[in-house]
Amino acid sequence: MSIKILVAPAGSGKTAHVIDRVQSTMARQQPTLSPVRVIVPDHLKAEAFRRRLAEAGGGIGIQVQTFYDLYADILTLAQNPAAPMPVRLPPAVRRRLIYRLVAQLVDAGQVIYYAPLHAAPGFARLLADLFEELKRARIFPEALAAALADDTGVEPRLIELAQLYAAYQAYLIEAGWADTEGQGWLAAIALEESAALLADLALLVVDGFDEFNPTQLAVLRLLAERAAETTVTLTGDLQRPDRLAHRRLARARTALVEALD
Repeated sequence: MSIKILVAPAGSGKTAHVIDRVQSTMARQQPTLSPVRVIVPDHLKAEAFRRRLAEAGGGIGIQVQTFYDLYADILTLAQNPAAPMPVRLPPAVRRRLIYRLVAQLVDAGQVIYYAPLHAAPGFARLLADLFEELKRARIFPEALAAALADDTGVEPRLIELAQLYAAYQAYLIEAGWADTEGQGWLAAIALEESAALLADLALLVVDGFDEFNPTQLAVLRLLAERAAETTVTLTGDLQRPDRLAHRRLARARTALVEALD
């Protein structure tokens, strides 16, 4: 297992370097074609990476994808006929679900502080954004509830937000659904439970990020432990620590070092 973090300024050849590593790895692995996965921030960067890879000579069996696509792949590979994979919840359906759950809790007298707002346009959307942010930070409903329970001066609005978050997650589990960030949770669990998942990774490349959320770091750590080689690129200039961008680089680099040990 080899793990490298490559730090260099923008335009200095980081992507060209990892493309060279991808091609040399594929040439070395033939004919077994052990998998190579490249993770990029979004689909536009995925398309740009594929184009540059093609211009450099291409490669067979190389997966270029976002973390969200990776989560879906992991869950597909881990699928058990006895335990069907949760269905991904579309954003529009998610907002309607949250709207309905809030209305039910208001009618039951469990939500009082937000009762005047629950039917307001955009309230369900704001809750959806909040739940997404909590999940991105890997804050589980029970952990949030426990943290608030330890605070004797906690405000009612926070208690009700925790109740809404717990009700939302409980409904997803009961219905067999998963939202976008929840798929990341499930992917990490699947990797933890099965050492065979993606155990034949010859090369893992993570290119073009300037920060990582806790779910991404958890999945990255589990994949790096089983990949023969892992390379993560970060954009920044270590010779100019006074720049504002250096702070983000420092945070991302520290998070990676701690996650990847």
